Amino acid sequence: MDQIKKWTFYLTILVAGFATGIGTIGLFPQMWLKYGMSGMVVHVIFLAILTYLAIIESEAVMKSGYYFTELYTKISRKPGMVMALLTVGIMFLSYYTANVGLTLLSPVLGVGTVARLIAKLIMIGLIFLIITRAKEKTFVIMALGALILVILVPIIAVLFKVQLANPASTAHFKGLLTAWRPLSFGMLREAADRALYGVGLGFGFYIMLGSFMSERFKAKHIISLGVFIQYIIGILSTYAVIYSVAPYNPDLLQRYANGGEEQAIELMGALPKVLSGHPGLLALLGLTIFMAGLTSILPASEVDLQIIQSMFKTNRMKAAVYLTLIVLTLGVLDSPPLIADMFLKAVSTSIFITSIFEIYPVLEGRIKPTLLQLSTIVIAATIFLIGFAIQTVYDARLGGIYYLSILLALFVIALGFAGELIKPKPEAS
Repeated sequence: MDQIKKWTFYLTILVAGFATGIGTIGLFPQMWLKYGMSGMVVHVIFLAILTYLAIIESEAVMKSGYYFTELYTKISRKPGMVMALLTVGIMFLSYYTANVGLTLLSPVLGVGTVARLIAKLIMIGLIFLIITRAKEKTFVIMALGALILVILVPIIAVLFKVQLANPASTAHFKGLLTAWRPLSFGMLREAADRALYGVGLGFGFYIMLGSFMSERFKAKHIISLGVFIQYIIGILSTYAVIYSVAPYNPDLLQRYANGGEEQAIELMGALPKVLSGHPGLLALLGLTIFMAGLTSILPASEVDLQIIQSMFKTNRMKAAVYLTLIVLTLGVLDSPPLIADMFLKAVSTSIFITSIFEIYPVLEGRIKPTLLQLSTIVIAATIFLIGFAIQTVYDARLGGIYYLSILLALFVIALGFAGELIKPKPEAS
């Protein structure tokens, strides 16, 4: 296998691992069960649009000849936008590291404040070791972790079907997957939300990926196949959820199918009890969910690291130390579950805006988009703006501490458009 083919394989699997995340395993099945085949079709349409947008972004950076941070500082001269991407990435790491660590540690530590903090410290330490010690092998390690995930999910789906499935109890839920339901506002919102997370826009990953690739790589093949693998993982995860829960607690699965994030958390928390008679399967499931989280965390950390390193002209080790200290400091503050959930909502609201910030240098770059690309950009930006408005209203309705989610999202917007007041714009080159 020559170097281009080898790295094409690595990058495809890396995209698949980054795009998958815990949400693909825990929330994609819920969306499909709730909205049936209608929701799936709408989701695939959104997924196709956003996947093509990710391809446009990577190709634009690749063909520009600039490093992705330079597109903001030298071409667009909007350094605040890449700083906004960094801010959202740090908020994401500060709470998500705990979630990932607890997929393995919760049976021992529980899920309270202290447990979240311990899990977070372990995960942040692991990330620091990888991004500082692996150096040029970091991408290979990410890809290998993603490959493990891609292998584990089909194995789990098959084992759950063979060892747990009960046709009488699963028939109803399989029927939900193939049901056609009328279009609704809720269906559009959740299908779009799952597509956004299913591609992984808003974190700067695809523009960083474009910096890494030369024109010998086919970005459209790497990204489209990577997202397609993520989509298949979502389908397999759905059947795994049905096979594992329906025979033992159909009421729990029905609440999950009709509910939202709270019911998804309830189902995930109940899995150790549901699978208590199958410790091997439970351990394999915990490892799979852990790998899904890890393969999202590592690329997001690499994006943040490279932004710090490039924008503040420091070496990789110092950038890693700065990133770790910032994430740890914020992580201590958001260890209480309620505050962690508030940060989750803040990131969910903010990424609609940072997804637009990712598009900005594509429009301002030296290579102008085609009509098809421009149409995709306009459609995607419209989706993001509507999504931001909907998510903001949702946060406001939650009230209380969730007003801080809105304030943090507004801070991200302000940073994007006025960040040059913190870091002055350089002269265009």
